[in-house]
Amino acid sequence: MKNAIVGVCRFSYLGRGGFANSNMSLEERVELLFDADRLTERFAMFETLCLPSLAAQTDRDFKLVVLSSDALPNDAKERLRELANRHAFLTLAFLPPMGPLLSTRRAYRKGWEDGTPFVTGFRIDDDDAVAVDYIARTRVLADRAIADGWADADHPLVVAFHRGVYVDMLAPSAPFYDFRETAPLGLASAMITRADDQVNIFRWNHRRLAAHVRTITDPTDQMFLRTLHTTNDSDRKVPPGAEPIETATFCAELRARFGVDPDRLQALMQGPRP
Repeated sequence: MKNAIVGVCRFSYLGRGGFANSNMSLEERVELLFDADRLTERFAMFETLCLPSLAAQTDRDFKLVVLSSDALPNDAKERLRELANRHAFLTLAFLPPMGPLLSTRRAYRKGWEDGTPFVTGFRIDDDDAVAVDYIARTRVLADRAIADGWADADHPLVVAFHRGVYVDMLAPSAPFYDFRETAPLGLASAMITRADDQVNIFRWNHRRLAAHVRTITDPTDQMFLRTLHTTNDSDRKVPPGAEPIETATFCAELRARFGVDPDRLQALMQGPRP
């Protein structure tokens, strides 16, 4: 049974609702999202974290659709096109303003071929990363759920890996924290649906996913990097109870586990140096 794994990453998308800046006027959001300095920072995060982690996947049979605005400045559009030409898994969707479910539904649809019965749709932000075996491990669990009838036309199912590493970009001398979430994050979670289903993983707040959808969770291994910095759209903080990780030790593991260059990551950090 064919199961397409497709991700969506929203990149400076001028959407309607679903963002912390949604209460701003259209003009204010355009000024914010398309500010040249902000776009430079978003590209730096995307090209240092999200993109390398997906390029390093052990299972390369997947697509990532970058959902951006049809009003994105031309130089930024061209930079995204250059990245798509460089990475076979990358597809672009430049869309007009619309709600989060409709926009992501249209973006996901660019990621699979006609006749595909099942889609396992994940979401990722441009400033986050996943472990290099994320696609492979998601596929194993998703295919098993489909084969066993746990994911079908009437019942979507979420596969969530909820142990990962928080990266405090404001504290470069000690930025890394290991943490097991008690509920799925949007990051390192994917929803299995029929290809013609009208819902996807953006349908519910990630903290409420397990209240609405059958959910398989795995807290065993570090499966995501989640960054904390001054321009996060959401109010992210290092969670209470997160365990500090020795910086030099984890930097030595970053490339092998997440495909991320530790020197490039350190160069992006915004706090005082030791």
